[in-house]
Amino acid sequence: MIKKDGHTHTQFSHHGSEEKLDQYIEYAIELGFKEYVVTEHAPLPSQFFQEFVGPKDAQINSAMTNAELPIYREEVKRVQKKYKNNIMIKAGLEVDYLQKYESQTREFLQENKDWIDEIVLSVHFLPNSSSDIVPIDYDPETLSNYFMRECREPKKLFERYYEAVSQSVQFDTGLLDTTIRIGHLTLIRKYQKLLNLPKFDIGISDKILNILQDIKRKNYQLDFNAAGFSKPYNGESYPTFEIAESAKKIGIPLIYGSDAHNVAALGLHFDEMNNFIENI
Repeated sequence: MIKKDGHTHTQFSHHGSEEKLDQYIEYAIELGFKEYVVTEHAPLPSQFFQEFVGPKDAQINSAMTNAELPIYREEVKRVQKKYKNNIMIKAGLEVDYLQKYESQTREFLQENKDWIDEIVLSVHFLPNSSSDIVPIDYDPETLSNYFMRECREPKKLFERYYEAVSQSVQFDTGLLDTTIRIGHLTLIRKYQKLLNLPKFDIGISDKILNILQDIKRKNYQLDFNAAGFSKPYNGESYPTFEIAESAKKIGIPLIYGSDAHNVAALGLHFDEMNNFIENI
């Protein structure tokens, strides 16, 4: 299997390192990666910020701005050319699925489809019981404060998250020839140790299996994301090895993603995760 990182970030994240893209690429080459997908957070719809609730920093740091997008595009094009003899670099985006903003997201993707090779489609924001749109992975305080009732009844939190993930899989991106991966399928467990989140019950597990079947039908891939291992309140891959095994057994490609927001995070846990995939 080709050594590939399918989920990486850049200085345009605003919530990671300011290290230059060249530093990421050169370290990936040093680690022996043969394929590398740059998947910076795509700009969010301008109307979205009118409904956004949560820390101001989370709003500012969630994604690139529209003004940065062409700069990012040129940066990816530049490193593709510079390192073409050493590594295959693909241009990508991590795109947020936002309920009620499907048409704006589809329009954005259509406008940029000529240069996008791969997409990680992710859920980072959910409406709470007051219909405020809130980031679920910014910090544990934001999650517990804005989803107070759901955190007291974690099954409701899981149900809300997986309903959004299910909708993201069903979402018509309009991109017929672009590789699409569903991002970090168990991100809702990022703070599980701190918030004492229970294991998924049979109902949630069944929802996840249904989502996997939908991913298979859409010929999508699954982001096998290493970032959770390094999160102090998580300690697992996104998704867990158990869910990843279920995905692999029905024929869904699992693509390693470091989700690196700094150079040092590239390649973390690759061998462990790759060995797991190869031995299923």
